[in-house]
Amino acid sequence: MRKDVIVFEIRTVQDTDTAILELDDAVRESTAALDCGKVRPSASGLVRNASGLVRDASGLVRDASGLVRDATGLVTDDETAFMYRELTEAVQNLSRGTVQFSRYVRRVVTLAETADVSALEQDVSGLVRDASGLVRDASGLISNASGLVRGTSIEKINAHIERADEIDKRAETLENQLRYAETEDVVLLAGQASGLVRDASGLVRDASGLVRDSGLLP
Repeated sequence: MRKDVIVFEIRTVQDTDTAILELDDAVRESTAALDCGKVRPSASGLVRNASGLVRDASGLVRDASGLVRDATGLVTDDETAFMYRELTEAVQNLSRGTVQFSRYVRRVVTLAETADVSALEQDVSGLVRDASGLVRDASGLISNASGLVRGTSIEKINAHIERADEIDKRAETLENQLRYAETEDVVLLAGQASGLVRDASGLVRDASGLVRDSGLLP
């Protein structure tokens, strides 16, 4: 394997591992806050949704890390090495974004111990916007990965790109709904954002399958 590819992979795995640790810690803290009754009753649904969001984000990073590992075998020349580097940089950016996201969740959980849900509307809106941004980043990984699977049927590649576009549009719709949402709607949108993150994670996971089934791996 080329040395530059090894370096790209190592850096990316370091970033994804760091992100997963941060995300899992945020899940534990939010779960503990709920179990111990620290969260005000009116904000418990919000914290539960936030905990689900960060748990799904952890799964997304794990799937993105798997995609990077699977794609190393597709690097055969300078052109594919460049594409692989773009993929790893995109995953690194996603990982760093999820670290910031996990800290945002921690902030919301801490505030929910003393504030009612109505006082958290702005923070929750920011949380949903960040989740939407992660989804957009994840859908972008499909474009990065598609260039590496030369020789795979164009129908399969296009199907993945179409799914990525559809998820991206759903993220945009979520952001638009957020602009006019009341407090109770924002809490519901946080739950919808969680489903969107799960779908993005499944898309990245399927992209790994596309890489493995491409017939291009040694």
